[in-house]
Amino acid sequence: MSACVGVATGATLETVTLELGGARWQLRNLADGLPIEIDDRNAEFVSACEARPDVTLDVHWVSELCSSGAPLFDTGLWRAYESGGDLQFDFFTHLLGSEPYKRAIFNQDFSAGQILLNRAVLGKLDSYYPFEYPLDELASMHRLGLGHGVELHCCGLATADGRGYLFVGHSGAGKSTLGKQWVKHRGASILSDDRVVVTVGDNGFLIHGTPWHGEAGLARNASAKLRGVFLIRHGERNQTDLLSPSKAAAELLSRSFVPWYRAEALDFTLTFLQRLSGEIPVYTMDCLPDVSAVEYLERAHAI
Repeated sequence: MSACVGVATGATLETVTLELGGARWQLRNLADGLPIEIDDRNAEFVSACEARPDVTLDVHWVSELCSSGAPLFDTGLWRAYESGGDLQFDFFTHLLGSEPYKRAIFNQDFSAGQILLNRAVLGKLDSYYPFEYPLDELASMHRLGLGHGVELHCCGLATADGRGYLFVGHSGAGKSTLGKQWVKHRGASILSDDRVVVTVGDNGFLIHGTPWHGEAGLARNASAKLRGVFLIRHGERNQTDLLSPSKAAAELLSRSFVPWYRAEALDFTLTFLQRLSGEIPVYTMDCLPDVSAVEYLERAHAI
């Protein structure tokens, strides 16, 4: 595993570099008088590394932001638009009126972009984190879909000797409970208890911690080589069954975060998961919510 040094919660900076899902994102603050404040969710993921960033975002003030017409996708809190190949996200809250309080615009390959802050709405703040959730996850998810990786709804585990495993499941399936058993009884680390990024390179598939943790609040800026995937569900005993690659890919797709309105992202994600399922064993696992599940995995799968 590897990790870069974070900063203290509440620190204010003019330039911030973040490690998110195997990519380096740099925020350059050009909004005079509004320092970037790092919150507790992201402090762990601030990087002290000086390598060239994968994505550079310039933060600016604008005097106002107006709605942009018919969106590609609208959640109520954010809307996505496409214009001339660029992708734009507008952010809204009823607490700040009907117009966007923030806009992010990215180029086609998500190597650069701008974050525009509505001075009429945010101008009285002493500090602000312009890449706050959900923008950070949205941007990462869309970049991953361009050929870089996949974000999965799962618990990512790194054993004490650095092997990586994914416990995948819908909310309440028991994935975080199983992960915490590994931490308590075997000294493992949780990279994230809810959302993990998977990438592939010359050394195989890697899993990366993200700041988008679940209720347990477990997240770490680190990565590990993926050795196995387990689709978790509650059971009356501990038991695993190996899935065929096609079935495994379908199950993982249903637990992936993908911008479904972008066909190229969906096509890449399916191809990526088919490759992963052909190279990494994927199992269903009925498990008990105690240390016996850990002991079973050690015995049956040499974890």
